[in-house]
Amino acid sequence: MKMRGSSHALIGGAAGMAVAYGQQADPVTAASLIGIGVLSGLMPDLDVNGKLSNTITSKKWIYGLMALIGALLAGDSAFSERGTQQWAGMMIGAGLLVLPRIFMKKRTVLFMTGAAILGAGFIMHETWILLMGIYIAAASRQPHRGITHSLIGLAFFGWIGYLLEQDLQMDGVFYTSLAGYASHLAADLKLLPMNRKGVKWLQPFSKKEW
Repeated sequence: MKMRGSSHALIGGAAGMAVAYGQQADPVTAASLIGIGVLSGLMPDLDVNGKLSNTITSKKWIYGLMALIGALLAGDSAFSERGTQQWAGMMIGAGLLVLPRIFMKKRTVLFMTGAAILGAGFIMHETWILLMGIYIAAASRQPHRGITHSLIGLAFFGWIGYLLEQDLQMDGVFYTSLAGYASHLAADLKLLPMNRKGVKWLQPFSKKEW
């Protein structure tokens, strides 16, 4: 048995719900945090060589994830930017909803998506978008349960979440990003009966599997 992608999404969403409940968020903020929790809970499995499950490695899942990222990017651009930066962000976000389906290889889809988001970060002068692009492009070159399944991956994504919270001015985004991502690493622990293999939390400094 292996932990399924839907399970990671559910646990990540629950993390977002817990953060929303803890800060007594309004319905819109709560829904946003749950969505961010789902996304955070899935992010470690962007290493496309992973065989976690057919759901995780299917093109439908990748297309759906890229569409979610595109929607977040377009929405942030529409409400937070003005002029050229606003239109550039919205166009790139819309492109992520459609263009990935043109490509067949998941590795190519992820790398080009990362490159597009990286470019959007430069154009819009948004560090969190730039870092997200770097994360996705780098993840496309990683073996399954590689660096994205480590404390370094957690810290890097937490940095993205912190900057996103500052940009959106929405309390709880940072904690949701950390909790959602950490929930994935915890759910992949070898001590759980559904996992034959664990995760190397301390890589690249240690190959010990937890």
